[in-house]
Amino acid sequence: MRGKSLSAIKRKYPSRRVFSFFICLLIAAFLWLINALNRSYTRTVAIPVNFINYPVGKRIVNKLPPYIMADIKTTGAKLLMLLMKKSIAEVTIDVSNIPNIKSATRNTSINTANSIGNLSKLLNVEVDLLKVKPDSIHFVFGKTYTKKIYIKPLVQINYTIPQGVFKRIKVNPEYITVSSDSFILAKIDTFYTEKIVLNTLNQRVEQQMTIDVPEALDGLVSLSDSKVTLQINLDEYVQKMVSLPIQVLNAPLNTTVKTFPSFVKVTIAAPYTLFDSLNTSTMKAYVDYKQTLVKAEKLTVSVTSSILNNKITYISPQKVEYIIRKP
Repeated sequence: MRGKSLSAIKRKYPSRRVFSFFICLLIAAFLWLINALNRSYTRTVAIPVNFINYPVGKRIVNKLPPYIMADIKTTGAKLLMLLMKKSIAEVTIDVSNIPNIKSATRNTSINTANSIGNLSKLLNVEVDLLKVKPDSIHFVFGKTYTKKIYIKPLVQINYTIPQGVFKRIKVNPEYITVSSDSFILAKIDTFYTEKIVLNTLNQRVEQQMTIDVPEALDGLVSLSDSKVTLQINLDEYVQKMVSLPIQVLNAPLNTTVKTFPSFVKVTIAAPYTLFDSLNTSTMKAYVDYKQTLVKAEKLTVSVTSSILNNKITYISPQKVEYIIRKP
């Protein structure tokens, strides 16, 4: 019985040889990993590039590279750190700082490697730069024309706006100046902003929005402004009743016109934010004396308001009787 128990235990648990094998395998894998991480490797990385501050009066007619391809050499550990990054920092090239750029007549070039600068600092990893493509960046200049282009906001409203809601969308500036050749400018009349989505009522939005330049025009046009300020106001209309004195316009000197009644009641609708501004100082009711020259029995009352975006919905009475007194 005892012998059988010992045999069962030996079958259930691995022998010391198997255990030692796995320990050796782990040690070997660890040593291989350490050796692999310490070895040097070469790899090509794509570095995004952004060109800014184009010289005034100069237009670049060739397509500038959106990426610089860099062949680098570094250890496996540092390469692993680089590959774990979600994105690579962008290289910014200030065109206005390029030597002789302002005096260049047709074209000029810059050395790509010099434009990148310290690649290790850019990547935050110690690397050796072997080669870049392209090795030079060329700027070809052409004659520049300008045109004012209308900026249209791209606003998506995810609900139905009722009639009793005031809607105003304002873009500042409303137009921008676009520089390019005459052929390209002839095809452009409008640029759109990036999309903004509104999901609720009574929103007041004021923020900068980037102008969306079509991909086909990328690098072929220069904008006076890359962003505009978008102001959106969605406000409910409210009504207010105001009693206004009736004024008489165009009456001759020494002529007095008295109306009956001398006041009218006016109902006006305006955005809620303007409610307190609806008063006798911003509104005027009047009749025109010229109506009496055609022997009108009653004079028609007109109402004006200095407050924009209002709706005069009711005037009572709409016509008034009158008496003219002359000396």
